[in-house]
Formats: sequence, C-alpha cells, structure tokens
Amino acid sequence: MRRIDGLKRNRTKGILLISASLFLINPCGVRAQQVTEAALIDQLMTKLQERDQVISDLQRRVQQLEHRVGGVPQVSESTRAAQPPAAPPASAGADQSPALPLAKTVADQPPAVPPTKTAADPPFQQPAGNGATTQTPPAAVAQSTTGPGTFEVDEEAAERALERTLVQTGALLLPFGLAEIQPYVSYAHINNEGSVLLRDAGGNIAAVAETQNRRNHFEAGIFSRFGLPFGTQAELSIPAGVINSSNVIGIINRETENTTVMFGDIRVGLAKTLMRESAWLPDIVGRITWDTDTGKQQTFNTTSAAGLAAPTSGLTTLPSFNELIFSATALKRQDPLAFTSTVSYRKTFKKDGIEPGDVYGLTLGATLAASPQTSLSLGLQQSYIGNTRVFNSSIPGTDTISSIFTFGASSIIGKSLFFSAIAGIGLTKHSPDYFINVAIPLRFAVPFRKWGS
Repeated sequence: MRRIDGLKRNRTKGILLISASLFLINPCGVRAQQVTEAALIDQLMTKLQERDQVISDLQRRVQQLEHRVGGVPQVSESTRAAQPPAAPPASAGADQSPALPLAKTVADQPPAVPPTKTAADPPFQQPAGNGATTQTPPAAVAQSTTGPGTFEVDEEAAERALERTLVQTGALLLPFGLAEIQPYVSYAHINNEGSVLLRDAGGNIAAVAETQNRRNHFEAGIFSRFGLPFGTQAELSIPAGVINSSNVIGIINRETENTTVMFGDIRVGLAKTLMRESAWLPDIVGRITWDTDTGKQQTFNTTSAAGLAAPTSGLTTLPSFNELIFSATALKRQDPLAFTSTVSYRKTFKKDGIEPGDVYGLTLGATLAASPQTSLSLGLQQSYIGNTRVFNSSIPGTDTISSIFTFGASSIIGKSLFFSAIAGIGLTKHSPDYFINVAIPLRFAVPFRKWGS
C-alpha cells in the first residue's frame, strides 16, 4: 500500500511539473509569434512606402517635362483612379494590433478599388520634389492647361474644317439634304515663247522670227453641289470670263492684241461614292461630267505696227465643244492628314471637222488640319493632251504636257460660310505661269431633306 501511495504521489508531482512548464512556456511562444508577425507587417509597410516614393518621383519627372513644353495638363479621372491609395502608418510596437488577422487581410484579399472622384473631393495634390504633396488650387490647374503655346482643340471643329476642304477637292460628297453654292473668282497668267516663219509677197520664207505670247485669263462663276440619296451628289457649274492676250513678233516689231469675252460652257455632273474606307483600303468617289457646248466666245482683234495703233481688224467667234470627263478620286485619312489621288480622262467630240486631243490627268494632294478651323493643302496636277485632229488628220506638235504645283488654305468663317484659296505655279512650258482661285462656299439644308429622312 505504501508503495502504491508513493507511485500516486510521484505521478501527481509529474503532472504538476508538466503543467507548470506548459504555463511558463506558452506566454513566451505567443509573445515570440507576435514579434515575428509585427516584423513582417513592418517590412510590408516599408515596401509600400518605397513604392509610393518611386511613384512620387516619376510624377515629379513627368510634371517637370510638361512644364518645359509649356503647361501642365489636368490629371484625368482615370489616372486618379489608377493611382494607389496612401499607405497606412507603420505600427510603432508589436503589442498594438492582432497581427495575424491583419496580415491575412493584406496578403489574401484583392486590393480595393478607390472610389470615383466627385466635386466634393479636395483639389488635385501635386507631388513636390522632396516627396511631400502640396495642394494646387483649381484656378492654377485651369491656367496651366491654357499656358503659352497651348490651346483647346475642338476635334469636331477640326473635323468639319478638314471635311469641308475635302468636299471642295471632290474627295468627299455632301450628305443627303445638304447643298452648297460656291461663288468663285480666278486669275491665270500665261507667257509662252515660240518661233514663226515670215513670208515675203511671193510666198517664200523670208525669215524666222521669235514671238512672245502673253495671256491674262479672268474667270468668275458659280459652282453648286447637291447631296442626294445613296451616296450620290449632283453638280452644276456656270462660268464666265475674259481673256486678254498679246502676241508680239520681235523682228518686225508687230503686236497683235486679242480680247475674248466668253460665257463659259455649262457643266453638269454626277458623283457617287463607290467604296468606303476600311483598313488599308481608301474611300473612292467616281464622277462623270458633261461639259456642254453652250458657251459663247467672241474675240476682238487689235493690231499695232511700228508703234502705231491700227483700227480694229475684226471680230472672231471661237467654237465650243461637247466633252465628257470621267474621274475617280481616292481618299485615305490619317488624321489630321488626308491624302488624295485623282485620275481623269476627258473626251472631246468633233465639231466642224475639228477634234481636240484627249486629255489624261493625274492629281496628287495632301491636306492637313492645321488648327481647329483651318486646313492647309499641297498638290501636284499633271495633264497630258493629245494631238488635235482636223478632218481626221492629226496635226504634229499639238500635243502638250502640263504640270502645276498647287498650295492652298481653307478656313471656316461662319456657321455656314467657308473660305478657300488655292494658288499654283506652272512647272512646264505649256502650263500657266501662275494662277490663283478664291471661293466662298455657302452650305445650307434643302427643303426636301425632311421629306427624305
């Protein structure tokens, strides 16, 4: 019995010793676990602060670059939403928070999306050079967006200016229900030199003389466009003009001056959009124009010899021809640039035994939306004119090549008014030395627009 009681007492002492040991060890383990988790949180907070510092440095560098080019744009809402929220302050001691739940929240859950900024939010804070933030008042932000060398660009206005310029060049058509009436004035100067054979009274060739021909061509008229359904456009042109020409033969000091007054040929045309731009394919507009022979031209001749004026020598009526003009215009846009290309063919029909040569043309151009309401353009016009035929016989030497470099500017001057000016310089012998054309198209809605819509 004593032995059994001794064993019980020893077992009880052992249980008490083990309980005391567990009681002493457990607080140390919990304390060590808290210290380890607090160190992890401190390390995480340090990494977040380093990341915020890198972001602040990048923002400061971007703003310095923006200041150099003139003006700091206001930060958009999407940029504000993408910026990370400010990091919470690091814990000062290990005994301030339950470390394990906080660590699991940061590591396991996805980051929260910051709320959308509203008008009640504080003004935009611009990072300073030392990483701190300084508030910028809204007025200063608005002023920076309109600093020196900057302006607010209305994309719709720029689109309208570029679009209306392309309508003038024939690369775009008016939508159904819109029309334009375009008064225009043009002037061209042509100066050519050549040689003529002088014959004596017996009809023999006496000498070869150099001649100089100068012409001043003034033209004014009205060009109209009407937008039709199914991507088509009707066109009508009514011109009139005056041509003053002077032909000087140097060897005999003789000058012949002609003044031609004309009511030009009425032109009627129809244009159709054949293909819409997609991927690398351009817009293509086909056009057919009938140049009628309704024009009336009268030429008054005046001759002077040896410096003495002679009376009017006669009145000449020049013929007018029916012509058909076929063309196709391609348009490829890379805003704010638009590139155009036109190929054309003109067929002139015989009249009174005379058949002027066919004309093949190629025009290349580029148009730039230079500002919200102004467009600039450059171009090259190339034409090849075949030999003239008289009673089915081709006359050698009547074929010519004409090449003209053009440049122009267009601007919106009102809600419906548009100003367009284009000038050109001749590059070949048979081209005009220079010309200028000014037009002021007026756009309006036609009455049947609401009926067709």
